[in-house]
Parts: sequence; structure tokens; C-alpha cells
Amino acid sequence: MDFYPGVGWNLGFTLQDGDLTNVDGGNVDRQAVSLNGGRTSGDTDWQSKVEYRRDRGAEDRDQWVTTNRLVHKFNESFRIAGRLNYADTDDHRDRLANARFIEGNAGFAWRPWDSARWEMFGRYTYLYDLSSLGQREQDYDQKTQVLSVEGVYRHDQHWEVAGKLARREGEVRYGRGSGPWFDSATDFAALQLRYEVVYAWHALAEYRWLDVQAGGTRQGWLVGLDRDIGKNFRIGAGYNFTEFSDDLTDFDYDHEGWFLNMVGMY
Repeated sequence: MDFYPGVGWNLGFTLQDGDLTNVDGGNVDRQAVSLNGGRTSGDTDWQSKVEYRRDRGAEDRDQWVTTNRLVHKFNESFRIAGRLNYADTDDHRDRLANARFIEGNAGFAWRPWDSARWEMFGRYTYLYDLSSLGQREQDYDQKTQVLSVEGVYRHDQHWEVAGKLARREGEVRYGRGSGPWFDSATDFAALQLRYEVVYAWHALAEYRWLDVQAGGTRQGWLVGLDRDIGKNFRIGAGYNFTEFSDDLTDFDYDHEGWFLNMVGMY
């Protein structure tokens, strides 16, 4: 049920009662209740939700989940955004099945209203991830902080240069819920050059560099080709010749290969 107590305000709640079948074929009775609220105005958009889930039967678990996001526009050139997601699972039969996920970030975007040449973005991310047993491909836990900044400069209608710097501080352990923690400090840098080949077609080349403390240095190229579809959408494809991602919360070296790129603008 949703309520609208005033202009821009929203409140609501949801009640759930359902029968589920888990991966082992057992029956689970789930009861859940959630509350949500938020406010939207010309400058601010805030939404929050908190939910409690109770599973009984083949499973005996309690879980709390909350999602929160905020976007605020100071003026036509500068805005900030924040997000906080939290999930905590308490398993009463198998303590090893307990899980916890915390992801929070805060960032800014600066785009001068009277110029299309300059753009700058920055973001701070905190991530704590003790994955659930259902995430079978996740073989590590992490406590991570990442600070990144990006800049874009358009020289003219054909040439565009972008750069990114990022720093990761934190710890990681290989082995879910057990084992020693290791320092995962990492530096990342990338320089990208984009050129409008012909009308609506853009070629890009990016050189990226990754330095992992006690893990060595990796570097290489990424290339791609994009096409504008109207004024608000861009789609393309490319090839990453490196094994790593520019997302420093991802510790897997399995990113070499083809990728699809889609960008929406408003």
C-alpha cells in the first residue's frame, strides 16, 4: 500500500507470505514486511526502504535489508549523489551460512552549464562483502575502500580525452568466512582518447595500468567503436586486452575479451 501525504512525498509498506522451494528441494515458509519512503523535488531525490524477512521450514533464517539513495543538485553545473545498501543474514542452524553485505558510496559530478568541453567526476566507495552460500562463484571476502576521480576534455567536435585515477585500500581473504586477511592496496590509472571517425561513429583507445601491493604491475590496451543512436543513446563494442577491470572492488583477473558498451545521456 502506498501513501502520498504531500507534494513530492511518498510512504508505503508491503506484507508478504509465501511458500518457496530452496535449491535442495525443501519447502520454506517466508514472511516479510517492508517500509519505504522518500521525497522528490526539483533539486533533491531521496528514497529509502527497509525490509525484514523470516524463513522457516527447510531453512531457519532471519534477514534485514535496507536500500537508500540520495541525489541533490546544487546548481545546473554541480550535483552530488549517495547510496547505502545493507543486508544481514542470520542462519540459526548453520552459523557458517551467515552473510553480510554493506555498500556505501558518495560522489559528485561537475559539468559546466555554459560549456560542453569539461566534465569531472569523483566517488568514494566502501564495501564489506561476506557473500552468501548461494553465491557459489564468489570465493573471497573483502573489506574495501576506493577513491576515484575522472576527467573529460573535449578539444573539438572530433577529439575527446579522458583520464581516471583510483586508489584502493582494504583487505581480502580467499576462502569464504575463514583464513587470514591480506592487504589489498592497489593503484589504477587510465588514459583514453576518443575520435569521431565519421558522423555518429566514435573510435576509442585506452591505456590502463594497475599496480597491486605485493602483487605486481599489469598494464595494456582497450579499444572500441561506438555509434550514436539519436541524441540520448550510444551503443558499441570493443576488446579489452588486459585481464583486469577498472572496478577496483572486483579482484578477478578474467576481463580479457570482447565487451558491449551502452551509454544513455539526459
